[in-house]
Amino acid sequence: MAQTPPPDRARPATMRRRAGLACWLVQPVYLVVELLVAAAASSAYSLRDDTISTLGQVRCILGDGGVVVGVCSSGHAVMNAGLVVFGLLRALGALLLRDHFRPSRWRTAATSLWVLSGISSAAVGLAPVDQYPGVHALVATPIFVLQPLAILATVGAVGQGVSAAVRSTGLMAGALSAIGSLGFGARLGQPTWGGGLERLALWPAYVWLGILAASLVAATRPAHLRRTVP
Repeated sequence: MAQTPPPDRARPATMRRRAGLACWLVQPVYLVVELLVAAAASSAYSLRDDTISTLGQVRCILGDGGVVVGVCSSGHAVMNAGLVVFGLLRALGALLLRDHFRPSRWRTAATSLWVLSGISSAAVGLAPVDQYPGVHALVATPIFVLQPLAILATVGAVGQGVSAAVRSTGLMAGALSAIGSLGFGARLGQPTWGGGLERLALWPAYVWLGILAASLVAATRPAHLRRTVP
């Protein structure tokens, strides 16, 4: 899985690896940020029906759920900052961990897909949907293709370097993300279930990257500190 660097390069390589793992280990925290912002939004906001982008809108406008009351997101600055920060961390983590995986087309694909996905997510945060609707749509759309593919490519890149359980959850996360993306595309513009399907498309990546990073951290702990499994 990992390439063994020469002794004089071992320390920088270890530092890059730790930094990359940290970037991915914190990804599930994004879900907490989103849910807190959603909880602070006006009562007209619906996790099931309204999109994530609605939480980042600066003004109070009609949401996606078909209600006639405007949706206000008091935490729009936090939401947009979260999209930028976690998107850039996702991309940076992929670059820092690239050399940790064995050279292959899977590694190249996974790195490229996460970088593009992360940059797109950051761009979404910089272009709120009510301020720059055209730009927002342009940078948001690719994410629904990039993230399912990124998860699946990463499963191929890690290979036998992680447990079968982690690989299986990765395949499941990739499949759920793809299903959510297709469903979201089919329901786009409809008053119900847009938010739920969008979250099905995007949330698995945040969760699985955290699981993967935790697994990789555990795999590199000194043998005497690891839990012995019967």
